[in-house]
Amino acid sequence: MNYIYNIRVNLKPYLINFYEWSKEDNIILVNKLPLIYVKEADYINILNMSIELEKEELNKLALCENLCLFSNSYDVLCVHFSNKGIIDKISKLMLIEEAEVLDELNSKKISYIKYKLINNSNNYKFITRYECCMIDKILNYIKSNKDSKDVIDYLYYEWFNNTKSNNKYEKLLEAIRGEYSNKHIKLYNVIQIMEYSNA
Repeated sequence: MNYIYNIRVNLKPYLINFYEWSKEDNIILVNKLPLIYVKEADYINILNMSIELEKEELNKLALCENLCLFSNSYDVLCVHFSNKGIIDKISKLMLIEEAEVLDELNSKKISYIKYKLINNSNNYKFITRYECCMIDKILNYIKSNKDSKDVIDYLYYEWFNNTKSNNKYEKLLEAIRGEYSNKHIKLYNVIQIMEYSNA
């Protein structure tokens, strides 16, 4: 097995790109990590956190605390497996460190890891960490003002540009949880002004 040394990772239950890491994150330096070069289909399953390693594969990672680097030749992930072989944490690498890992792959052969698929859900979010936080703040504000008809009516109008609905609260929550758009930014700014006015 090939190893990479002194790599910084930001292990989370969901994938965060390195450019969204924050000072509050628990970024750790790992002294030694096995590096496994896998085919594209396996890499996508790992990225989606939808694999369960077979016991013999997991045993190979025991000395590295179930941590491993996987690459498809142009991208690298650090993965932590539970004792059952299920991915419970995942991390991208810093750009410079990822480039160094990819340099190590030049002459490596693809490894065939043994696993079974456990689901097909995509773990990767197509919005930024900041946008996720914005959505959470909007949802929390709406929920905390659920009983305020005036607030819900106003926010509903700001989002839908009309007031015709029998269940504005539920429809507003459903819309906020939908695909991210400029409406989220607009509503977030409105909420910021409302909170400032009430302070």
